Amino acid sequence: MRIMSRESLNMVYHRPECRYARRICKKNQIRMKWEDAERKGYCPCKRCDGIDFLYKMEKEKIEKYAEQFHIDVDFKDRKIYVRTDAGCWKIIYKIRSQKFILLHRNYVNGRIDLEDADKAPFHRQGDMSEAGSIMKYLRYIKEHDEFKQNAQKDYRKLPQDTKRHKMYYRTAKKREEKQSAKRLDALFLLIEKQEGIKKLSCC
Repeated sequence: MRIMSRESLNMVYHRPECRYARRICKKNQIRMKWEDAERKGYCPCKRCDGIDFLYKMEKEKIEKYAEQFHIDVDFKDRKIYVRTDAGCWKIIYKIRSQKFILLHRNYVNGRIDLEDADKAPFHRQGDMSEAGSIMKYLRYIKEHDEFKQNAQKDYRKLPQDTKRHKMYYRTAKKREEKQSAKRLDALFLLIEKQEGIKKLSCC
């Protein structure tokens, strides 16, 4: 829900946590969903509808979670960078939908420095929809990258408790099957070459 004033000339709506919303006396308060407010001609408050404000709201939880699971989370240039031993991620905020979007960087080998985070392209993480919470993405990232690391060891030991787990399991299994097929092809090719060498030596 968003809050606006009946007497507002600027036609601005605020999040309930915004200090400007708290200044509106109760008798003048109007409450409605932000989509409805937009349709009525209101626009978002620049203070409480930016990524800066939303990051501060969750900052304490973010820092505790990052410390607990050894994740690097940095707020830089109005973007949130998340780095683990298996991946590099970026969280951005879309003011039009008032939701966060999760982006993933390919080809990360170990934990990279923050300065190097934007030196390769990111792609939208397809199995993760827009979210209203940074913490929701951090939990996803932890699970995703732990799964990725375990899959490299032995996919058969991966959990299959949730739909996402099962999807990752199938992906890891297919990857291992393809790699096994390539190794087998390479082995047959090596055997054929050796057989060919034996035939030549016999002649």
